[in-house]
Amino acid sequence: MTLKTANVLKIFRFFPLIILIFLALLASPVSSQENTPIKHSLEVWLEPEKNKIAVEDQITIPQSVSSHPGGKLYFMLHAGLNPLSLTSGLQLKRIDEKSNSQQFDKLLKLFSPYNGVPRDFFSVTLPSDQKTFSIKYQGKIYHPLERGGGTPGTISSEGILLSGASNWYPEFVDHLVVFKMKVHLSQKWNAVSQGERVEYDRTEKETKVAWESKNPQEEIFLLGNSFSYYSRKSSLTEAMVFLRQPDEDLANKYLDVTSQYIEMYEKLLGAYPYKKFALVENFWETGFGMPSFTLLGPRVIRFPFILHSSYPHEILHNWFGNGVYVDYEKGNWAEGLTAYLADHLIKEQRGKSADYRRGTLQKYTDYVSSQNDFPLVDFRSRHSSSTEAIGYGKSLMVFHMLRQKFGDELFIKSLNAFYEKHRFQSAGFDDLRKIFEETSATNLKDFFKRWVSFSGAPELKIRQTKVLQVASEYRLKATLEQIQPGKPYSLRVLLAVTLDGEPQAYQTVFEMNDKVHEIELKLPAKPLRLDVDPEFDVFRRLSRNELPPALTQVFGADKVLALLPSKEKSLIDSYRDLAESLKQSYSDGVEIKMDNQIQELPVDKTVWILGWENLFLPRFSSALKSYGLKIDSAEAAIGEKRLLRKGHSLALTTRNPDNSELGWAWIGIGNPEAIPGFARKLPHYHRYSYLGFEGSEPTNILKGKWPVLNSPMTVFLSKGEGKKPEIGKLLSRKALAYLPLPFSE
Repeated sequence: MTLKTANVLKIFRFFPLIILIFLALLASPVSSQENTPIKHSLEVWLEPEKNKIAVEDQITIPQSVSSHPGGKLYFMLHAGLNPLSLTSGLQLKRIDEKSNSQQFDKLLKLFSPYNGVPRDFFSVTLPSDQKTFSIKYQGKIYHPLERGGGTPGTISSEGILLSGASNWYPEFVDHLVVFKMKVHLSQKWNAVSQGERVEYDRTEKETKVAWESKNPQEEIFLLGNSFSYYSRKSSLTEAMVFLRQPDEDLANKYLDVTSQYIEMYEKLLGAYPYKKFALVENFWETGFGMPSFTLLGPRVIRFPFILHSSYPHEILHNWFGNGVYVDYEKGNWAEGLTAYLADHLIKEQRGKSADYRRGTLQKYTDYVSSQNDFPLVDFRSRHSSSTEAIGYGKSLMVFHMLRQKFGDELFIKSLNAFYEKHRFQSAGFDDLRKIFEETSATNLKDFFKRWVSFSGAPELKIRQTKVLQVASEYRLKATLEQIQPGKPYSLRVLLAVTLDGEPQAYQTVFEMNDKVHEIELKLPAKPLRLDVDPEFDVFRRLSRNELPPALTQVFGADKVLALLPSKEKSLIDSYRDLAESLKQSYSDGVEIKMDNQIQELPVDKTVWILGWENLFLPRFSSALKSYGLKIDSAEAAIGEKRLLRKGHSLALTTRNPDNSELGWAWIGIGNPEAIPGFARKLPHYHRYSYLGFEGSEPTNILKGKWPVLNSPMTVFLSKGEGKKPEIGKLLSRKALAYLPLPFSE
């Protein structure tokens, strides 16, 4: 995700009517709709050990701003930096909160919302014919990392991270910026920003590095650390890696994939908008995408799967999010589109896109209820499982449905046109709609209104099926119904019919615009099974029986009970610690009891059953018999894999047999030292049905999903006994794009 979407306090730009009136009266900057950038020419001196910064900034104001009567401007700066004018005749005044509280309060509302960074406001009065002025300022910026990581800005011996949220440079109301910045640091340090590096000089005394962005930006970033630097140039783009410790092998892996993904996305979407893309190692765990670079944590960058998962997601943000900016007042479309063209596309290249979409729909089904659902147009950033399920999941499915509606060629053409038209400008869902309407010559107001402006999702059910034979021809009749409350959705639904003696399934697509749709198909052979939406192409709330039991259902619950094993006296405290750590995943907490305090498992709560000797382990185990699980107080057998209690930590899930809307999960720990690591890792494996870990770290050695046994979207049409037929082979699908050099698993 982009850093801007990660910082919820930075993303809102709210202008009530009274503030707009105040804006006009004070002749402050014009709206960003004009997209005229302010230019900064910065020279920066940094002393990390002292938390100090000193800046000289030459600022050039666009004609549209400086032509206001009186030439009065307003800007915001981190408190305590005390700017001074370097321009003769310039009137620079601090807006004092005590002596001018009314104006100060209005400026608080006019600028971006308070994010914990103390700030001062200033007015600047320029001569009517002057558009450029210079100021200098210095002071300390140090906001230590918050619990769990994160800071609005810091200069310290650990590292430097400054952004628009830090207020480290003069911020004018709602204006894009272009800049050139020269940074002075001690010899061992280096500095990174967006744009192109135009100067780099390291001597025995200091490092001087200059960055320039001629493209309009939403904010200016400045990062620093004692980086080891690696680079590889292509014809137009330079791949860079900045690591806190030398590691040439790791750097080369990132340089390789950077070039490959940029080449792939250029062919798909158009020219890469910057001169470089850099991997920058942060001094705490992050996963942020900034214009022309990504800031990843020290552990994250060393996970091998990141190269072909999170990393391409951040590269792609340079087209959408940091190339075309998000108009947050109209909804954040960039995360869903980026997830579709990165995370989903990678699975598509591996032939696993249907599994990915099912997982996406499972998150929505498990995490989103009528109480926490909201329209896509209201999505700003991810801050919970439910907001991710909507802002990323529902959004990517809307883009997938657009692709299915119009085909790959027109879908790609529309994305190219959107990127070309809105590059380095803000755009919203409505701008996407207009582009798709132009390229397809189709009115899409109803489509976008239903999927973007309203919450909710359709639910499908097969009501009845009937097979008739007329001579050598078969006819299949079926009734499909939308069972959600309210009006019907307009859906494009794929049907697959498995035929007797035919390896390839018969496939057809139909438009469903009413609550009830009658289907009648003429088939050349006897139909054996019917599958509705077998590849999960429709955004919808799934039936529980379409999904394997998984930790998503357990973590998505409201009422939760954790049962400690009364027989495991020596481990009670360890299991209690584990239960306490589970509370962090639930807004309403977790009720904790001993297993001998209740007579039977509740039907109105999700239950965590803890311990190899928990009194309710036999009840849990019996609920999993249909999956072939065997478990007792000494070992667990999952298929052909046997895990002994000693040295292993397990997590298994199933559904409550008396209430399929709620889940059960069992955890067995064979090594108490593994509990802290196990508790930390467990939420990251939320899509799995069963997990096995080994050792004290612990290390994952087993993960998987239970099979779907009784999907209501599958109807077996043959009444004969015997093994139920597998679904016939479905038509293969091509990915939207492919890497120049295919990666291996």
